[in-house]
Parts: sequence; C-alpha cells; structure tokens
Amino acid sequence: MRPPKSSSMTFEKLKIGEFIYGTIDKVQYDNEHKFKGFEGKADSVAPAVRFVFKLQDYEFPHFSRWMKFNMGEKSNLYGKYISKLVAGAKPDMDFDLDELTNLEVKTIWDENGDFQNLENIWPMRGKITVKLCEDNNEVPPPTDHDFVPEYESDDVPM
Repeated sequence: MRPPKSSSMTFEKLKIGEFIYGTIDKVQYDNEHKFKGFEGKADSVAPAVRFVFKLQDYEFPHFSRWMKFNMGEKSNLYGKYISKLVAGAKPDMDFDLDELTNLEVKTIWDENGDFQNLENIWPMRGKITVKLCEDNNEVPPPTDHDFVPEYESDDVPM
C-alpha cells in the first residue's frame, strides 16, 4: 500500500533578498499554457514562456514564472526581462528570446507563500545588443555568417 500523495512541493530553497549569480540556461515555450483566472475570472489558455536558470551554488535548475508571450510595454516579459537585458529594447519589438540563452546574470529572488519568484535581474557583462531594421524595428534575418552590413546614410545603394 502506498502512502497518500502529499499536496506540498519540496524544492531547493534560494537565498531571499541576496544577489545570486548564474546564467539563463534555456528558454521554455508552451503554446497552450493554462493560466489560472484572477479573482473569479475564467482560466485562459495562451502562448507562454519562462526562463530556466542555472544558479551558482545550487544543484537544481530554477524557473521564472510562466508569462504570456507578449512584448507589450506593460507585460511582465518586457518589463522584467527584455528591458533589463537587451540594449535599445522597445515595446513590441520582434526579438528571438533564445538569444538570451547562456547570458550571465545577477538575480534577486523573493518568496511568496510556498513559491519563490524572481524579483529582479541584471546582465553581468552588459546588455546584449540586437541589430534592428530601421524601417520596421524587426531583427534582420540572419545571413550565412550572421553578418549584417551597416550602411551610412550617404552610402546606401540606389
């Protein structure tokens, strides 16, 4: 006979309110993530993303919360991550989040009941730079050698 399943989760606790160094190990995507409704609102299903961190002095990976795949000015994804990690970030920019993989970061975590959440994040060696197209603010398509020529205004071919 098996013991009853416990309703509590056990996980590796992080230091709260102290700097913890590490890297963004990977970015996880869920095209049909179920978000719980807030204060009586119905649950919703939407594309979502979260970051997996490999942190110094900790054995197991640690995760950000799931966030809607939204880069709007008021979104958690943009406000908490993109604006702090990407140089020249703009709301609603088209950006490949996988470019954040292996980025060295400094984090501060907070505790909320049974869960620990990322409170703040900074890049260790400066923000990553993304080349944007001038006409539509999108990341240009990569070339065979990831080389994107930069033109001076009087240097553009006609």
